[in-house]
Amino acid sequence: MTDSQKAFIYRFLFITVLLLAVFGNTLNHGFVWDDQEIIVNNPIIQKLGNIPRFFLMEDIATGPTGFYRPVTYVSFALDRALWGLNPVGFNITNLALHIAAVMLFYRAVNALFRDDRLALYSALIFSLHPIVGESVNFHAGGRNTLLCACFALASLHAYVNEKRIRSILFFTLAIFSKEFGLLLPALFLIHDTVSGKGSKKKTWIGYFPFLAAIAIYLILRSLSVVQGNLLKTINIAENFWIVPQTIMSYLKLMIAPIDLKTLYDVNNQITWISFITYSLLLLALIAAAVVFRKKTEIMFGIAIFLLFMLPVTNLFPLGTAMMADRYAYFSLFGFSLVLAYGISRLQTQVGIVVMVLLCALYISIDVRRNGYWKDEVTLFTQMTKDAPEVFVGYMNLGSTYFKLHDYVNAEKYLTAIPGKKDLTGEFLLEAGRALWEMGRLEKAISLLDQAIAMDRDSYLAYLLAGAVHDEMGHPDLARSYREKAKSLTPRLSEAAHQKAISAHHNGQTRMAEGLNDKAEVLFNKALSNAPFFAPAIIDLGILSARKGDTTSAMRYFRRAAVLDPHNPTIYDNLSRAYDALGRKAEADTARARFNELSTSPAPPAH
Repeated sequence: MTDSQKAFIYRFLFITVLLLAVFGNTLNHGFVWDDQEIIVNNPIIQKLGNIPRFFLMEDIATGPTGFYRPVTYVSFALDRALWGLNPVGFNITNLALHIAAVMLFYRAVNALFRDDRLALYSALIFSLHPIVGESVNFHAGGRNTLLCACFALASLHAYVNEKRIRSILFFTLAIFSKEFGLLLPALFLIHDTVSGKGSKKKTWIGYFPFLAAIAIYLILRSLSVVQGNLLKTINIAENFWIVPQTIMSYLKLMIAPIDLKTLYDVNNQITWISFITYSLLLLALIAAAVVFRKKTEIMFGIAIFLLFMLPVTNLFPLGTAMMADRYAYFSLFGFSLVLAYGISRLQTQVGIVVMVLLCALYISIDVRRNGYWKDEVTLFTQMTKDAPEVFVGYMNLGSTYFKLHDYVNAEKYLTAIPGKKDLTGEFLLEAGRALWEMGRLEKAISLLDQAIAMDRDSYLAYLLAGAVHDEMGHPDLARSYREKAKSLTPRLSEAAHQKAISAHHNGQTRMAEGLNDKAEVLFNKALSNAPFFAPAIIDLGILSARKGDTTSAMRYFRRAAVLDPHNPTIYDNLSRAYDALGRKAEADTARARFNELSTSPAPPAH
């Protein structure tokens, strides 16, 4: 074993132990946010035999997203096969991938510049910088970034060492993990230009296999994604004005990571003064790369930072968030390289002191921020603090409390979302539905009317408002809302009803198998298509009763009784729920109604 190999092993062990100490408190965290949809409630990752399907589907199986990241899905399927739904295993995988990315970055920097000290400083800065915390903690949002970074860095390392076949293989895995990998050939071109290899004809021919991999990726993506053409997703006209501000905002967070947030309230109202100011700062950064072009470490670092800021500027849509820490993971490589170069030029002892102080600062922020991702209540509570004018945190927190049957807090946060930024009728509809299920009928109808005002063609909002008015004892209003819904989309109404029947049938199968959690997901899916579908509501009541949640069971049965007043099964279950709650008079009334319906002929079909 050579001295350089021994040094690498020692540094690998040191960085691994350091990161385990810093991020070890993330291993007991649960699934949060989009993890529920992409991992917990996603049937497609339950079987490894589904892996070939991942390459012909979008990122989320339940609906179109515009994302195509099949290798990420492969990793989730492997985790699911190994760990089941134990989040600890998924946490271990994320942390292991971050450690791998750090060491691959170390090797890539060393291969590029043959400077072991620079490589170590760069790896330490990147590994501990607080902006990486979101990628490490967030499975659904961070796993694709971690995988793509690992494969991209492995490809870069192989490319620099002229191992082209290996580089092409890792590059292909990178682009099928996340679209950021598509920018890697530009980095190869910069490297070849700086190193003097770009003028060789054989080098240009050497780019063709990478282009072939991109062509295969684009073909498969076009077959899998509703919006398959990446070029059509570019929105230069709308987002051009915020590009300088976005880039400089990320740079500011990297320089001083004391104002990181779980959710950013992005100001899109750009004035001419702010646009010119941020544009001048951006031009100064580009000028620095030109001025220091002979200092290849600085030039290369700035190039990496700016290159991987291109998708982050939202010229390409990345999701609902305009800014998020996980989007800056790649650009942080460039920032870390430039900062490490500056520190490595100091006297050795001074440089070590600076690194120790810098890492200590980063660690203190990391440990505190890791706690934000412990569970959904903690995360979404922090979101309401980080972005109090944006609806997302309130909506997520209210929905989480609703799932936990903490209806006081659920009502508090769901009723806080009207008037918040970026709110849509769809989210008002969901909030109204939750309030209805909690029995807060007046507040439910208030949100539903606001949802209708925002979207006059919202078929589901009219249907749900009709069900709420039914329960409030307003039959005429209920009828008018339902007639409006049918007039909007009569065919959609029947299609939604059939989807509800199908989901309910599958839920009953799972319930018969004893898989109550999966059954509950399917019953709620039925209600998302047809909010007044009584059979699913009845079965949700039965599941609640089985879990000992008698209050919720009673609420479901009462709602079902409004929607299907001639069903004796409802009153039988309702009487049992009242008995369990010690409400004898109401139990007797429900039992009497059950006996009446059981002995009476069924009402004629309409």
